[in-house]
Amino acid sequence: MRLLHTFTLIILAAATALQPVDAYWLVGVENFITTERLDPVVSPGRISSHVHSSIFPDTLEFSTRLKLFSVLVLGGSNFRFNTTTAQLRESDCTSIPIPEDKSNYWFPHLYFQWANGSFTSLDGGAVILSILSTPGLTTAFPDDFRMLSGDPTLRTYDSASYAQQANFPSCWDGRNLDSLNHKSHVAFRSGGPDQGSCTDPNFPVTLPRIFMEVYWGSNQFDQFRSQAMNTTQPFVFSYGDRTGYGYHADFINGWDSGILQKAVDGCTCNDFGDPTCCVDKGIFHMNQGQSCRITKSVDEITLGTLPKLPGNNPVQEEGARAIIFPDDSTPGLISPVYAYTGDLPTQTGTLSTPASTIGGTSTSSTSPASTTSIIPNPSSIPTITLMSTTLVSPTSSITSTSATSSSTIKSTAHPTTSTTARATTSAPRAGTTITIPGLTTITILLPTLLPGLPL
Repeated sequence: MRLLHTFTLIILAAATALQPVDAYWLVGVENFITTERLDPVVSPGRISSHVHSSIFPDTLEFSTRLKLFSVLVLGGSNFRFNTTTAQLRESDCTSIPIPEDKSNYWFPHLYFQWANGSFTSLDGGAVILSILSTPGLTTAFPDDFRMLSGDPTLRTYDSASYAQQANFPSCWDGRNLDSLNHKSHVAFRSGGPDQGSCTDPNFPVTLPRIFMEVYWGSNQFDQFRSQAMNTTQPFVFSYGDRTGYGYHADFINGWDSGILQKAVDGCTCNDFGDPTCCVDKGIFHMNQGQSCRITKSVDEITLGTLPKLPGNNPVQEEGARAIIFPDDSTPGLISPVYAYTGDLPTQTGTLSTPASTIGGTSTSSTSPASTTSIIPNPSSIPTITLMSTTLVSPTSSITSTSATSSSTIKSTAHPTTSTTARATTSAPRAGTTITIPGLTTITILLPTLLPGLPL
């Protein structure tokens, strides 16, 4: 498998039922549009004074929940607390080079945990891979369709759970655009994510299949491994998971009306990942080289070196299902949100709702000036640069500034349940960290998926 130097989108389509090799198109995704605690699938609505303790609600009373951990977002620039397909189609830009795809895809961020309990964010790249079945048998995602794959509370291997690999189900009940747990309206194929068909009569509609593969730049941290909290596995996801079993991803459809169906039925012209055949057929366009980002909606620092993971996410090691803790405070809201295509925005929003504790007491600073975060002092480590982002290693104090106004970060870091290396298991670990030269791959591909795919 060759290394990918950009974020990449791969879409595959089976040309005919008899064709032995699936046709697909491959394009590079330019960038993540934002990194913050937003999730219009699991946590729609505005930030309340507190969050619920369960990430998979069993009632309808979840309209004011805040995403409990930071995520990386791809796709259309109209990603908000509440997002619809119609709103996504009105996005000013998309980070996917197919401008007709303004869908949003998002997944947890990855951090390096230092021995003093602080965390430094990694930069990475993503592969979105969508397998489109035989023309005439696959239905494009309907408007406002959304789903979640995976379970952030998992800390053990489950051989029956494809969802833990963040493979998205591709069989739909044909009625519900969403469900209470954001999963029960869809199901996997009869043979798993990449095999079989939608034979279950409760889920008869075949959808395009999506899965995501993420590459993280971990080699810059090799020289600091001895100063990690866990020197065997120093990397932790934003929801407090170093095992990878809880890896997951979300999706909201934002394809322009009719385009994806045309791609399902007609974009089967080559087996080499070249999207120009789809462009030549007039199915969609390509817009390479243009970035797409949005300014912050949440006044919270999520990148750089932090004294703790954003939200209330202590690291919970392998074993029992993780506990989702309620947040003891909520950060402020920033509005309006602006889309921009350069390196820096030309305008930003202002603090519209102050931060508050669970009891409702404001915790925002009286001035939006930069604040200093005090964290425990490890041994002296130089500043390191990872890709385009300068990451400051833990020192006695660091200065972190949000996109528009600063957020005070308290010095208390979450304790971990264990500082020893995780026991090795012989079971396959489909969501774990695999080191390849210069990169750490958080793989969500099944080992048997499309042998010989020229990645």
